[in-house]
Amino acid sequence: MIPQEIKNLTQAVLEHKKKLTLVAVSGIVMAVCKGYLPLFIQKMVSYSDNTEKLFSVAWIGLIVALVMSVSRYLHIFTMNVIAENISQGFREKLQNKFINLDLKFHNQYAQGSGGLLSRTFYDVRTIHDGLRLFADFFSAPLTFIFLIIALFKLEPHLTLYILLAAPILAQLLKQVSKSIRKYSQYGVEQVESITSTIKESLDGVRTIQSFSLQKIMQDKLKGQGTEYIRYRKKVHSRIEFMGPFTEFLATLIILGIIFYFSRKISLGLSDTSHLIGFITAMLQINEPIKKFQEAYVRVQETRVSAQRVYSMLEEKSDIENNPQGISFPKNWSVIEYKNVNFSYSPDKPLLTNFNLKIKNGESIAFVGSSGSGKSTIANLLARFYDPQSGTIEIDGVDIRKFELNSLRQNISLVSQDVFLFADSIAKNIQAGQPEADINHIISCAKAAYADDFIQKMPDKYNTLVGERGNLLSGGEKQRVAIARAFYKNSPILILDEATSALDSVSEEQVQKGLDTLMKGRTTFVIAHRLSTIQNAHQIVVMKNGSVIESGQHQELMNNKSEYSQLFLAQTKV
Repeated sequence: MIPQEIKNLTQAVLEHKKKLTLVAVSGIVMAVCKGYLPLFIQKMVSYSDNTEKLFSVAWIGLIVALVMSVSRYLHIFTMNVIAENISQGFREKLQNKFINLDLKFHNQYAQGSGGLLSRTFYDVRTIHDGLRLFADFFSAPLTFIFLIIALFKLEPHLTLYILLAAPILAQLLKQVSKSIRKYSQYGVEQVESITSTIKESLDGVRTIQSFSLQKIMQDKLKGQGTEYIRYRKKVHSRIEFMGPFTEFLATLIILGIIFYFSRKISLGLSDTSHLIGFITAMLQINEPIKKFQEAYVRVQETRVSAQRVYSMLEEKSDIENNPQGISFPKNWSVIEYKNVNFSYSPDKPLLTNFNLKIKNGESIAFVGSSGSGKSTIANLLARFYDPQSGTIEIDGVDIRKFELNSLRQNISLVSQDVFLFADSIAKNIQAGQPEADINHIISCAKAAYADDFIQKMPDKYNTLVGERGNLLSGGEKQRVAIARAFYKNSPILILDEATSALDSVSEEQVQKGLDTLMKGRTTFVIAHRLSTIQNAHQIVVMKNGSVIESGQHQELMNNKSEYSQLFLAQTKV
C-alpha cells in the first residue's frame, strides 16, 4: 500500500503535466538508447575483420551517443525544475499557513518559530532532494528492462541465472530502507530543536550576554548536535552500505561472466563480440540498479519530511473565518462583552462571566496586576483568540459573523513591543495599505510627532529600520507605530501598554502622538502608568479575570478602594 504522503507528493508532481511529459519521453529515449548500445557494440566487434562494414555502421553509434546525451540532459534538467517549483510551492504554502494560524497555535508550539523554520527549510530541502530523484524511479526501471532484453538476446541462459540474485537484493533494500526511515524521523526532530536553539540565541542575544549565558547556550546546542550526528551516522551507515554491497555483487557477477564466456569461447560455442556486448550491458545495468536503489533509499527520508510538511499544512486554526461573512458596520453604537469565559489552558480560567459595554467614541482603560486579563479583552475583540463561551457583539451582532479581514481592518494596535519590518520607514507606516501616498505618510508621521526625527535620518522616509526596527530607538519605533495606526485610520484603537517601556522624555513625545490618535476613536487602553489614563471615559479595574470596580478617575479615587491604592502607590514621591 502506497503511503499517503507519497500519494500527495506524486499528485504534486503530476500537476506539472507538460514538463512531466518531457521527462517521460526523454527517459524512454534514453533507456532505449542504453538498451540498444550493447547490441550495437556486439555488432561492431563482429565486423572487426570487415573494414567496409565497420565504417558503414560507425555513424549509427555517433547518433545513438548524441541522442542519449541530449535525452539525459532534458530528463534530469526538467525534473530538477519541477522539484524546484514544488519546493518553492511548499515554502509559500507553509508561510501562508503559519501567518494564518491563530496565536494559540504559535504560543503552544513546543519548538517555537525555530521549529517552524526547520520545517520550511530543512524538511522542504529534503523533499526537494527526493523529488530530484523522482525521474530515476521512471527511467531506471525502463533502462533496466531494455538492458535485460539486450542481455537475453546476447546470452539468455546466463541472464536468467543472474536474475536469481534480484530477490535477495530487493529484500535487503527493504530492510535497510525501513531502518533509514526510523532514524530519519529522529534526525529531523533533532534538527528542529537545533534550529530553535540557534534562533533563540539570536533573538535573545542581549539577555544571553547580560546573564553570561553563552556557555550554557553553547553546551545546549552541542548536546543537540551530538544527538543529531548520532542519528545521521546511523542513516549514512545504512545508505552507504548499499553502494559497496552492490558493487561487490556486480564484481562477482562480472568475474562469473568472464569465466562463463571464456569456457564457451574455448569450446567454440561463442565469440568475443558476444562477450564484449554482454560485459557492456552488465556494466551499464549496474547504473540503473544503483540509481533505483539510491532513489528508493532517499525516498525514506523524503517520506519523513513530507509527512511533517503535510501534517503542518493540515493544521486547523481555532479562529474560523467566514469569507461570506458580513462587513464591519460603518456606523455602530456599542461593543458588548456578554458572559465571556476564556482560558489559555483548561486548568487555569482567566475570564469568568465577563460583561462590559463600550460606546462608540469612548476611551476605556483597563488596569490591574499582570495576568488579570487586561490584554486578553483586547485580543478577543481582534479575534486573535475566541472565547470558550459567551459572545462579543457589535450592535447585537456576534463578531464571529463578520468577515475576519473586515473586522481587523477596523482595529488598530499599538503595543509595548513594536514590530517593524526590515524595510523603509515609509513602508512601515504604509504597512500593507493598498497604495502608498507619500504626502499622507508624512502627514501621519507629523500627527504622530515622528516627522522631526525622520527628517534627520540619512534617507529620511526611505531610511531602512533594520530587523524588527533595531536601528531605531524605542521612542522612535513607538512613534512610527502610531503613524502606522494613523495611516490605517481604523475607528477602534487598542493601546497595549504603549508607553510602559519608555523613558520620561520619549514617553512625553509618544503620549502626544497617542492623544492625537485617540481623538474621535473608540480606544482600549491597557494601562501600566495610571497617570496617562485620568481622562478616560471609563476605567475598568481587573483582578483574576473579573471587573472589581469601574468608573471615571475621580469617582474611583473617591471610593478609596483598589484603583485609588494603585494610583497613590505610583504617585508617591
